[in-house]
Parts: sequence; structure tokens; C-alpha cells
Amino acid sequence: MIQLYDSVYLLDGTVGKRPIYLPLLVGEWGCLLLDTGCSYHVNDLILPALDRLQLRPEQLRYIINTHPDSDHVGGNAGMKRWSPKALLCCGDADRLQIDHPDTLFASRYDAYRPHGVFYSAEVKSGILKDLGEAEPVELTFRGGEHLRLSPNWDLEILCLPGHSKGHLGILDHKHRTLFGGDAIQGAVYLGVDGRPALCPTYLYPETYLLTNQLIEHLDLDLYVSCHWPLKKGPEIAEFCRETREFVERTEMLVQSAGTEDLGELCDRLGPRLGEWPENVHRELAYALAGHLKLQ
Repeated sequence: MIQLYDSVYLLDGTVGKRPIYLPLLVGEWGCLLLDTGCSYHVNDLILPALDRLQLRPEQLRYIINTHPDSDHVGGNAGMKRWSPKALLCCGDADRLQIDHPDTLFASRYDAYRPHGVFYSAEVKSGILKDLGEAEPVELTFRGGEHLRLSPNWDLEILCLPGHSKGHLGILDHKHRTLFGGDAIQGAVYLGVDGRPALCPTYLYPETYLLTNQLIEHLDLDLYVSCHWPLKKGPEIAEFCRETREFVERTEMLVQSAGTEDLGELCDRLGPRLGEWPENVHRELAYALAGHLKLQ
């Protein structure tokens, strides 16, 4: 567990070979947990941290999912069992996927099967296990809403689409910090060993770039994401520049590739876009499908 400020923590774990950071904000009037990790993170990461902080179930007021991926929503059911009165929240446009793990898998992870890119039965089983049990969302946001955890602690909900249509972030005005989930992704996900582990997985290039522009122009001291190191001061602009340049380079390569075959594009462009392992090239399907307007 990493303490960022008084009453602001990052629950520090792993997902596969990559880091995962789940923000926990502890206020006088209640606590907010941003994302719930995979289903196993509830018992392995979240509840031990809450126990260390001596937090009781009734103190957890909001559980907010930034977006519908297994490592962000998989612990929803487990957290609601621990704290039944906490409100489960997400972006309005992502609600149907988060409500139903099978729908989420079909519309997000299995979306490119018609284009010849899909996961094996074994990987599918693992993803569904990580997604956990179905748990209905109780409150949705569209951006611009405000939450107050203490008399002098105001949080603003931001809509940061691009990786999903309803991706959310939390702007902490008191600490001049944005908790951005996977809203922007630079040029690579690094593993816990510091080596390239995964390619960017945005879905909608145009809105993703607009989100990147918004973040770049916010007056922030700290940007906190879910899988990347903390970005402080000038590092935020650098991360935004890296994000923008990856999208622009990808668009140029897609336009000049001479094919719209998604699998072929993944295999061909993967080595040119990053140094992640060869088996990661097919994960480019999310971004490349966006550039091909297949979404």
C-alpha cells in the first residue's frame, strides 16, 4: 500500500506480470474505492488493505469502476458482499457491460472474432473467472458530478472516453490530482520487471486523443493511473505527448499498410510499434480496429 497524501492510498498489486494500483480515498463522511481489480484481488489485495487501515464495511460509501475491463470490475460482487451499502458506480455508457460479465466478454474481449482475432477457450475461461460474478450497477455518471468525502474535500467526476465509451476519472481538487484509470496509456504497458509487457489498448482513437488533450491541459500536480508509474508535474505532459505520438504513428502505419485484415495488421505492425513479446501483437486488435473504424 502506497500513501499519496493524508487519507489517500494506492493499493499496490499485480495483474499477470503488470502492476495494478487501486486508489482508496478515506474521508470523514465515507470512503471511495476506485476500481475493484480482478475477482481474486478482493481477498488478496483490497480487504487486507482495508483491514490494515481499520476501515469498516459501513465506511465504504462509493465503489467506482473507471471502465469495463476484468482487472477493474472483477471484484465488484466480492466488494458488495463485504460492504452491501456501498454504491456501485460507473460511467453511464459502460453500465450494460459492467452489469453482465458475459455481455462484457462478448462485446469487448470477443468483439473481433468476425475479423479472425479472438482468444482461445482457455484464455476465455480465465478472463471470465477474473470478471467474477454479475453485480448490478446502482449509480452512473456522465461527467461533471461532484462528490464530497469531507467538509473541505471535493471530488469531480470526469468523463474520459477512448479506452471505453464511458471511462471515468476522479479529479481531486484538494490535492490537484487526477485518478485516471486507463484513460491514457502512453506507448506501452511495462511489466513489474520494467520490460514492455503489453501494447496500448484504446478503442476509439478520436475520443482518446480528445481525452489526452483534456488531461494535458488540466492544472495538475499528479496524475495517477492504474498500471503506470505516478506522473508528477512535467511528467504529465510527457506522458500525454507519448500517448498522442503513439496514436499518430499507428494511424500513419494503418493508412499506409495496404490491407484492412485485422490479424495481418496486428502481426505486421506489432514489431514496428513496440518491443513487447511477440504473443502480444494480437492485443493491438483493440487499437487497430479503432483506426479501421471496425468498432
